[in-house]
Amino acid sequence: MKKLLLITCFTVLLVAAKAQTNFTHQDIPTYTAPAFVGEPRQEQRAERLPLVPLYTNDVIIDNNSAVDQRRVRLAVAFNGWLYVAFTTFDAASSTGGLTIKSSRDNGITWSVIYQAQTFDIQYPAIDIVVAGTDTNNLTLFLAGVNLTLSTSTYVLFVDRYNATTGSFLNNNYLQVNNTRPFYDVALATDYLSPAVGASPYSVGMLYSSFSSSYDSIVFVSSGDGGNTWSNRQTVATTGFYNRNISLAYGRSASGSNGRYFAAWERLSSSTNRTGNIYTSRCSSTFDDSWITPVNLDSLSSAMIGLCRNPSIATSFGTLDTDSGGVAAVVMVDRDYLGDGSDYDMLGFQNKRAHYSDFWYRFDIVNSNENDMHSDVSYDPTNNNFLATYYDSTNGKLPYIVNGFNLLTPSTWSTVSTQYNDLTTNLKAPYPRVEINPAVTQAAHVWIAEGANNKGIAMFDAEYNITGIAENNAITGNTIFPNPANTNANINFNLEKAGVVQITVYNVLGESMQTQTINATSGKNQATLNVENLPAGIYLVQIQIGNQIATKSLVIAH
Repeated sequence: MKKLLLITCFTVLLVAAKAQTNFTHQDIPTYTAPAFVGEPRQEQRAERLPLVPLYTNDVIIDNNSAVDQRRVRLAVAFNGWLYVAFTTFDAASSTGGLTIKSSRDNGITWSVIYQAQTFDIQYPAIDIVVAGTDTNNLTLFLAGVNLTLSTSTYVLFVDRYNATTGSFLNNNYLQVNNTRPFYDVALATDYLSPAVGASPYSVGMLYSSFSSSYDSIVFVSSGDGGNTWSNRQTVATTGFYNRNISLAYGRSASGSNGRYFAAWERLSSSTNRTGNIYTSRCSSTFDDSWITPVNLDSLSSAMIGLCRNPSIATSFGTLDTDSGGVAAVVMVDRDYLGDGSDYDMLGFQNKRAHYSDFWYRFDIVNSNENDMHSDVSYDPTNNNFLATYYDSTNGKLPYIVNGFNLLTPSTWSTVSTQYNDLTTNLKAPYPRVEINPAVTQAAHVWIAEGANNKGIAMFDAEYNITGIAENNAITGNTIFPNPANTNANINFNLEKAGVVQITVYNVLGESMQTQTINATSGKNQATLNVENLPAGIYLVQIQIGNQIATKSLVIAH
């Protein structure tokens, strides 16, 4: 049912790009919606997009086999800079840690912003967002839960970093409670389309916490760009167990104030795998009280009490949906048999979410395939919802897309049947997808399993080219400087002399410049003049006969 997306060489990319006019997730075809059927089971899957090889080698973000890496989170700045955070734990020494890394070359290399490993500490939950439209005010927010194992002391925190320099700014929000665990935390920001009353933008944090009498879902926000956190609203309090949560920001022409939206799971006992899914939102403004929660799984008799792991995304910007509002999507894992052996990828959608409770169910994968760990986000440039999940039956991480009008809610276009290279090293990947505004293409992170079942934080992207030699006749190819401003030198080795063609392509597969040289056997060097090319990501293809090698080049003026 799913086809392996195999990149054989960059020539395939060029041919496919020319044939399909650069068909990526930005181009959503019009389909005739299949008739909706609920139970008995029926798979409803999007018609395949043409196979355009956009992905290459997976990137290991942190190659440290000594610790177990988990909970990887991704944020992408306005200019395409990437930020990840993940937790670590060394069970042998009871040492926990937290790592934040950044990449300015589109995920090829990563540098440490913050890294700590502390005895007797764990981080049960973390999340990150990055905000700001200028490198002078670019800010990274990290929210997390710090647990001291020996005393069962929980600390909920929000830290702030200068996302350009990496320097720590301050701890904005801190709550310590010796007896009340914090389960999960989520962050969102409106910096691309600020809410009314926020200056210069707002940041929202949602968290779930426990007490002996009731669990709580609480929202805390800052309306001044994260300087102060003065607004605190209780979203829900119940006698049940509130665990995994998700937070998003939405705005449209009709919902011009801007609001935060939340989704969470509610379990009847602490040992239950699944339960109910609830959603709520700010009633009118980003710092207003929240409306009465809505039980989503009650909309379908085949989902009641069988759901978990909600992920919410909402449209934001100045456009209304065709129903006149903000579109919201909540994706969940549905335990079809109720025994944990077969999860389906289902969801709920509302195209007037900023003022109505008109929610409807949709199916993404409803078959014998075991799918879970969904994540959904929004691309405001192309008005698309982007989603990913874990196909545990086949060991794949698919990437799918739907337009914000959700004309066929159960028909999502498959951009990639899998962006992960290896299918045998996934156990609890919890993949994440975010749009890169600089290139309006998707970036992904997930956790793969390394030696001794220790997790490894991984990265790949639609536009990410890590560079491999497709034929051993061309070896040792390097480019420096990279990023380049005016000139870039490319080195390569040949087994024997011959005529070599060097071509620079942009991310759309368009040839930007070509040169031909008479190369010798052994070491060779060519100079690329790139001062007239726009800043961005490029591929440099070296070809001799039918032998090809590619390297990525970043141009930064």
